[in-house]
Amino acid sequence: MSERRVQPTSGAIRAANRTLVVDVLRHHGAATRAEIIDRTGLSRATVSSLVADLKARGLVTELHPVGELFSGRPPAVISLDRSAGLAIAIDVGVRHVAVAVGDLSRQVLAERWVSLPHGHDSATGVATVLRCVDETMKEAGAHRDQLVGAAISIAAPVAPHSGRLLVPDVLPGWDGRELASSIEDRWDVPVVVENDANLGALAESTWGSGEKGGLLYVKVASRVGLGIVLGGAIHHGAGGWAGEFGHMTAVPGGAECWCGRRGCLEMYAGGEGLLRQLAASGVAAADVTELLARTAAGDPDARRVVRGGVEVLAAGVATLACILNPEAIVLGGELTALGDLLLDPLREALSNLPFGKPVPVRLSDLGDRASLVGALALVLTETRRFSDRATATRPSGLRLAPTA
Repeated sequence: MSERRVQPTSGAIRAANRTLVVDVLRHHGAATRAEIIDRTGLSRATVSSLVADLKARGLVTELHPVGELFSGRPPAVISLDRSAGLAIAIDVGVRHVAVAVGDLSRQVLAERWVSLPHGHDSATGVATVLRCVDETMKEAGAHRDQLVGAAISIAAPVAPHSGRLLVPDVLPGWDGRELASSIEDRWDVPVVVENDANLGALAESTWGSGEKGGLLYVKVASRVGLGIVLGGAIHHGAGGWAGEFGHMTAVPGGAECWCGRRGCLEMYAGGEGLLRQLAASGVAAADVTELLARTAAGDPDARRVVRGGVEVLAAGVATLACILNPEAIVLGGELTALGDLLLDPLREALSNLPFGKPVPVRLSDLGDRASLVGALALVLTETRRFSDRATATRPSGLRLAPTA
């Protein structure tokens, strides 16, 4: 008996095409009709009909730019209205938690930052996060039924599918799923837990120049992390370990790291490692902020330690460039306050590579907010995981046009 192939209905086709249009708006923030046509492969008539439908339902807004750059009537710019859905972003750091509420057109509606002591426990952290979510939701004028999902950035390696911390001792007492479950229970939305450097990379890829050839985000703060984005998506590796740059061996047989290995890069280039080296020379600094202040003031001991750490980092970044050949490298984290003292050695190391043009390296424009807005970007780009009000469920196996 032969199988009968079920053809998709016109309603299913329209729903799938509507999803393609909304995907473009979620990934790019806003687009003209011509850009939507180019990125979806749909016809002009189909795009116009779908946009009109979304507009009639109050799910998109349409603006006509004005200015001297346009001759005649400028093309309308279309973006998702906040009624299409809102997202919660949470950033759990070594010494802070931050929360933001944003819409699907990339606008941050409300944001909270709270400092916490180094080594803060999960009970305090979870309670602080839940309070901040309540406050940001109220400030944004948001309601539970508007939410499509939440993403949590956490300064630790994370198992991609379970949200479990792969190395619990990085943030003692914390369990990524504990916070995720609390958010899920209170707000009834899907929640994803992700590494902070990975989300920093996604933020730079989404809000930055959107490098298609691969982007590396190197976070140099108390510790050293790496986020890798390839083709607009985070690269996790087979088990979620991709990007543990701070634990590549920089000094064979060197200082013992908290991970159990010796000579790890972050022991020499991370903020905590720099403080230990400064203390070993008989000079104490209370924290990374004081170390940076002493370096800026020209303190010879601080500058000597920092120069040594930056040389180690530059050698490691050059190795990354040889292996991954990215289109760009972006630096984030509190040690970027070093400015040219950090950038110049990295640029020199990259200029000495024997292959092709030097990989561009720059400081993050997003600063401390990179991981937080990266959490928003995850909800924006993971459209299959975080469905919105503007789309129906995509029919299984149905592909009507090439995606952007």
